[in-house]
Amino acid sequence: MIDVRAPVEFTQGSLPGAVNFPILNDEERALIGTTYKQSGQEAAVRLGYQLISGAIKEERVQRWQNFIAEHPETVLYCFRGGKRSQITQQWLKDSGVERPLIVGGYKASRQFLMSEIESFAKKRSLLVVSGPTGSGKTELLKEAAVFYPTIDLEGLARHRGSAFGSLDVAQPSQIDFENRLAVTLLKIEDKNAKQLRPMVEDESRLIGRVTQPLVFFERLRASEVLWITEPLEVRVENIFKDYIEDTALGMANSQTARCADELQILRRQALQVFEKYKKSLMSIHRKLGGLRTQEIMADLESSERDFLNSNEVISNKVWIEKLLNYYYDPLYLGSLERRQVSICFKGTKKQALEYLQETVSR
Repeated sequence: MIDVRAPVEFTQGSLPGAVNFPILNDEERALIGTTYKQSGQEAAVRLGYQLISGAIKEERVQRWQNFIAEHPETVLYCFRGGKRSQITQQWLKDSGVERPLIVGGYKASRQFLMSEIESFAKKRSLLVVSGPTGSGKTELLKEAAVFYPTIDLEGLARHRGSAFGSLDVAQPSQIDFENRLAVTLLKIEDKNAKQLRPMVEDESRLIGRVTQPLVFFERLRASEVLWITEPLEVRVENIFKDYIEDTALGMANSQTARCADELQILRRQALQVFEKYKKSLMSIHRKLGGLRTQEIMADLESSERDFLNSNEVISNKVWIEKLLNYYYDPLYLGSLERRQVSICFKGTKKQALEYLQETVSR
């Protein structure tokens, strides 16, 4: 899909899979908008043709042509399927390329996607993967996705869903999160011939800075739970891998053969990881309590010194285990007790995978 709206509109929300090759950039759109308000539609259209002419027009048409040459099934859209996409379509036709428009444009598509979320939530039950922090819920989703329908909310939100869960990439806008969730549900409906209950990880309604649509979240909270349970030491190892080994901390610790300059960059990035975790810890200090916050902060700072002095990271397991015992386990288990969830299966991640495989083979 080619979205010919201005970049500012595209950033606010777009259709999954679309590229933004605008017919008007932000400045041109603002000028034409002002002209429309002051002098009417005819004057605004006339100004548009004046602004987008000659070499500027040729460059934009060529860009559309190049993309369509690589993607012959391309369709075009603007906000309502009006002037901008119609002019784009005509200019392409004049150059010998014919492509269709999305009827109603982005606005109609957005309404369709939101209605799909509501429809899905009303007619479908979910299978909710739950369990203490670090038990491998996200890993279960990834491993099961090859044979079982799954909805990766954390992947869609680009956030791990906890105070420490921010990633190095920006989260999508709320609109883009919703649009991508809707497309995921459409794909499940298309491929789920056995009508299996799609599996989703148990998340709060707020995942970082994006929010699950209420109707979908209510369906999630009302669905049966597949409970993952693992020993504390396994959970600590899982979190250590995700939050220490798989970050710049782990890379700086293991890649001693790198050149000095590259290692120095990794060490700077590793220290930024520590700063990020300190900020995350302070963000939960009211719920955690002052004394425990101080205790874990001291452990975190001790781990930072270990890294600086000897390039060691193993002591991070100390504060990770305390966070589980002091904060995440009471929070998670208390929430489930209040919700009075219905559990259809309880076991390790390995046993849960076997349970899902048996479900598919029935």
